[in-house]
Formats: sequence, structure tokens, C-alpha cells
Amino acid sequence: MDLAPLQKKLQDLLNGNRYFLILDDVWNEDQHKWDNLKAVLKVGARGASVLVTTRLERVGSIMGTLQPYKLSNLSQEDCCSLFMQRAFGQQEEMNPNLVAIGKEIVKKSGGVPLAAKTLGGLLRFERKEREWEHLRDSEIWNLPQDESSIMPALKLSYHHLPLDLRQCFTYCAVFPKDTVMEKEKLISLWMAHGFFYRRKLGARGCG
Repeated sequence: MDLAPLQKKLQDLLNGNRYFLILDDVWNEDQHKWDNLKAVLKVGARGASVLVTTRLERVGSIMGTLQPYKLSNLSQEDCCSLFMQRAFGQQEEMNPNLVAIGKEIVKKSGGVPLAAKTLGGLLRFERKEREWEHLRDSEIWNLPQDESSIMPALKLSYHHLPLDLRQCFTYCAVFPKDTVMEKEKLISLWMAHGFFYRRKLGARGCG
């Protein structure tokens, strides 16, 4: 994908203007791409600022301007509260046995809000203790973790998907990173591989 026209458009937009740009949850560690972006951003007026949030320390170092500010993880209490909100919703009475198991699950989240929310969401409609225990005791927690501490929770979320949806997600791995594709084209490719079949509602009936 040729980004030159987009870069030129952004440069014209920012040229001589004071701006505050927020790049949230960045994962790209490509030094060359960052250098190109910073060259575009430098055309702004004095006082223009860029705020980058990321889980990867290397991304912060690539920016190389100010000392990165590291946010501390959520406390066990706050993480547990976030998890319970997702797992039980507005339900007033919570099964004490499930709450106890939930607290053990939360300890594995590493204090990462997204992990706590993801894990709680997985158990939103599960009220059997064995399902909660299965999540708590999953071998995925023993896999090597990266610095983001979120991958085990995301892997558990993936494995809880129906088989056909897992196939759709796995298929996306064949495309290069940052690939942009129209929704209908991707759906057609999934259908061509037999992952699912469109109902007679036609293209507009597919959400």
C-alpha cells in the first residue's frame, strides 16, 4: 500500500498548525516507519505535541524524545472489581464460590485492565464452577509471556470461540501485517474456503 499520498495529505493538514495527536495502543516497532511519520509531524507549529500509548517498551524508546512514563498495573482490588463487573454484569447476588475462583483468575491477569475485562467477559454467561475452574487451571497460563502480559487472556478468548470463527481468525494470519481489506471481500474469501455459508438474505443480510 502506497502511503505517500496519505503522508502528503497529513503534512498539508498539520503544516504550521499547533496540534495534539494521540496514537493509542501502538504495537508497530518498525524504526523506518516511525522515522517517516516523525518527519511528517515535524511540520507543525511550536507547541505541537504527540502522545503515544503502548504496551511495548521498545516503541517508547523509538520515539526518543521525552522519558517514557510507565503506568503501574491495576491493584488486585481494582482488577477484581473490573473482572466481576464483566463476569456478573448488574447481577446483585454473586455466587461466593465463583467469586473465590474469580479472584484466583484475576491474579493471573497481571494487573492489566484489558486482560481482566477479557477474562470476565469469557465467563459472563457461565455459572458452572467447573467452567470457571477450567479457565483458572488452563495450561495457557504456563506459556511464555511477552512484556504486554495480555497474550494468555487473548489466547483463552480465542479458544473459547466456536470452531468456525476460530477458522476465520486463523485465516487472517496469511495476510501481511497492516493489510487493509474490504469486509465483503474477506467474507467472500472465508466462504470460498467453506468456513461458513451466507444465508439467502444476500450480501446485505450479512452483518
